[in-house]
Amino acid sequence: MDERPYAIGSEQWPGLAKMAEEAGELTQVVGKLIAAGGADRHYDGSDLRRRLADECGDVLAAVRFFAEANGLTEEVEARAAAKTDTFRRWHARRG
Repeated sequence: MDERPYAIGSEQWPGLAKMAEEAGELTQVVGKLIAAGGADRHYDGSDLRRRLADECGDVLAAVRFFAEANGLTEEVEARAAAKTDTFRRWHARRG
């Protein structure tokens, strides 16, 4: 049995744990941005815009790795493309 299921290198859903960790870190930065009223400087002096970009990239990498390692790339990419189109339509209606 796999000693570290869900970890990178595991045979059972490899990358699942890392994907969850990275999503949590992105959620923390988003919470800080909301609490700061959208300002890109946190009270601790950190650059929230930079942190947001970093965490978005980390989540994107984790999702891509997870999809690849688990044979889900085609389904994930198709869903992402459809969802992106939906978000663009919503955004266009607001403008």
